[in-house]
Amino acid sequence: MYQVVKVLNNNVCMAKDDKGMECIVVGKGIGFGKRPGDIIEEDKLEKIFYVQEDVNKIKFSELMEKIRGDVIGIAEEIIAMAEKIKGKKLNEHIHIALADHIAFAIERINMGIEIKNPFDIEIKALYKDDYNIALKALELINQRLNISLPEDEAGFIALHLHAALENAGLSNTVKNTRLVSQLVSTIEKHLGKYIDRDSIDYIRLVTHLRFAIDRVEKNAPVTNELLVSIKKKFKKAYNIAMQVSKIIEDTLQKKVPEEETGYIAIHIQRLINTI
Repeated sequence: MYQVVKVLNNNVCMAKDDKGMECIVVGKGIGFGKRPGDIIEEDKLEKIFYVQEDVNKIKFSELMEKIRGDVIGIAEEIIAMAEKIKGKKLNEHIHIALADHIAFAIERINMGIEIKNPFDIEIKALYKDDYNIALKALELINQRLNISLPEDEAGFIALHLHAALENAGLSNTVKNTRLVSQLVSTIEKHLGKYIDRDSIDYIRLVTHLRFAIDRVEKNAPVTNELLVSIKKKFKKAYNIAMQVSKIIEDTLQKKVPEEETGYIAIHIQRLINTI
């Protein structure tokens, strides 16, 4: 049995269970017409979330005091939607981080301050599924809260979702996205050509760079039986790949194996052949 503590919106409530433990419950229409103390029909519940970690309990309590209930409610609906689409539970910190981000975005817009997302193109390519969820989230926010957050906000929301899905931490996700952007610019500079951001070549390149960065961070070696041949046949591409690897090494403070550099060179050679 769940009892209403506070209605956040028609679909989300703060509640307590029969043991007196507070939780967030999500379900279509569960908050409509409800008041504190009312019983919530359990057959309507779609998601139930308990804050487990003590530090997050304190932060969530502070959040409830300083942020509008309807903003927290919409954040919870987005989280429930993301978990349903991805089939995976998000790190519980997202319940704090996403609501806080949405509230701050609304505050900025109301003050006439619009912040551009410098990595929007990279985010679309690197985290396509998360970005599509974020677009749905943005539409929900704008409709429900009667506001017009720009599409750039979808990129920021996607970063939060991706970090929570991968337990990577937002700062690490942002760092790696920034690094990929820097690597692409370096490749363009050495090729003397612009890579079309809508092309399949660009998507392949940034996807490979992302996974290369992940492997280097995790010290996960790769084998490359073509390395000697790549060095001989694709000299220009390999030299550029060495520059790219050096940037990765300087940023992550970890050695990039020659085998990994060889695979980067293959992608650069494809660009040389096509653009």
